[in-house]
Amino acid sequence: QGRSARAGCVWCCGQCGSRRPVALSVEFTAAPRMSVGQEFWIVATGCSKESGSAADKEAFFSALSSHPALGAASRSRTTVEAPWKFEVPDGDRSLIFGSFDNLIRLTDDLQKADSQVDSILHRLERQYIEIEPKAEFRVKSQRQDRAFLDYVRTWQWDEAKYPKTRSILDNLTLLMSVVNKLDEEARSKTAQYSDWKTQRGNLAKKDGATLAARDLVDVLMPDIVKMNGNPDDDFIYTEHLTTVCVIVPRGGDKEFLSSYETMQENVVPMSARKFQGLDDKEGNSLWRVVMFRSAAEGFKKQCRDRRYIARDFEYSEDGYKRLKSQREQVEEQVKRQHEHVKGLYQAAWSDAMVAWMHIKAMRVFVESVLRFGMPPRFASFVLAPKPNSTTAVRKALAEVLGKGDHANPFGGDSKGADAQDDDEYFPYVSLSFTPFNVQRS
Repeated sequence: QGRSARAGCVWCCGQCGSRRPVALSVEFTAAPRMSVGQEFWIVATGCSKESGSAADKEAFFSALSSHPALGAASRSRTTVEAPWKFEVPDGDRSLIFGSFDNLIRLTDDLQKADSQVDSILHRLERQYIEIEPKAEFRVKSQRQDRAFLDYVRTWQWDEAKYPKTRSILDNLTLLMSVVNKLDEEARSKTAQYSDWKTQRGNLAKKDGATLAARDLVDVLMPDIVKMNGNPDDDFIYTEHLTTVCVIVPRGGDKEFLSSYETMQENVVPMSARKFQGLDDKEGNSLWRVVMFRSAAEGFKKQCRDRRYIARDFEYSEDGYKRLKSQREQVEEQVKRQHEHVKGLYQAAWSDAMVAWMHIKAMRVFVESVLRFGMPPRFASFVLAPKPNSTTAVRKALAEVLGKGDHANPFGGDSKGADAQDDDEYFPYVSLSFTPFNVQRS
């Protein structure tokens, strides 16, 4: 990234009778890089009301791009500091707001909407990264799929989604309805995905656990248990007989063998059998004992009194197969839900980002009209200064944009639109935003 390449040569057309190589130079410039937490500024200043604003816009852009503290140091486009045009509809194609009272109300409504979408967008970002650590954030808008920096550098008002013939308030209402539905759907689908993961966790094998904690279905599997339909089977189940599994602690084998027959009446003598090769990491071993069904509960109580662990377990090969099938189905559902939710978050984040940038554009329009007057003619730009250069950049912006037409018929001030009561005032409209704020592990 950040490198340029030149490609070799091609053959000439041959009309002169020769086949000579002709040098061909093609520049490939990498897209700008940005880091998590990088702040962007959208700034705007007034243009001439009489002569139109196109020439003024180009003049402001040229001045910004050539200023040593702004674009001049970033001509390679390998950093994100350089200013780019932010084409908010103005002039004859401007947005519609209605009366001056509507404009005043819009300042509050837009600021609230801005904050709400900011919160939703970064929640989507965080949850998307939690689901997919290698998540790639791309903006899909107006039939184009672009990285965020490419999107913001070439941003244009989406007339299809937010027609300028509709008022700002109506566009904002529609926009917030869509964003809130995206947020609700993301929450709902994430909850479903979490439920499937919980089911998978409940059904999962506990391979590293002790015998006391593991599900014996995963210990006494068909390839380990001997079941041939004769008296020597590992598990005996009849109308009157049953088999109880007992976990004996390390070193307790002899004591258990000498006592189990007398722990309860109707225990089958010499029926204790150890399952070989199944001792856990703590040395606990697994045994089975055959007895009359009437003796099972009393035998289990005696085991607990003697600190043996009698497990409630009845071997079934069909039961094992059902559990295995259930696990496979749940695992498949988890994978399917993961892909679905991942796609949902990518789309939801993209749509929320598009909505957010249009809210920013609406705010720039409203603030510019309040500050620079009617008809709406202003120039707006977006840039991303380095954290340690904000003072110099602010000074440069004041030098360049402070020359704009600052007619102020509606009483707007020179305070940044995102500023608090004790914040600095600027001789231009200023909004800030941070597109990404989630650090990846």
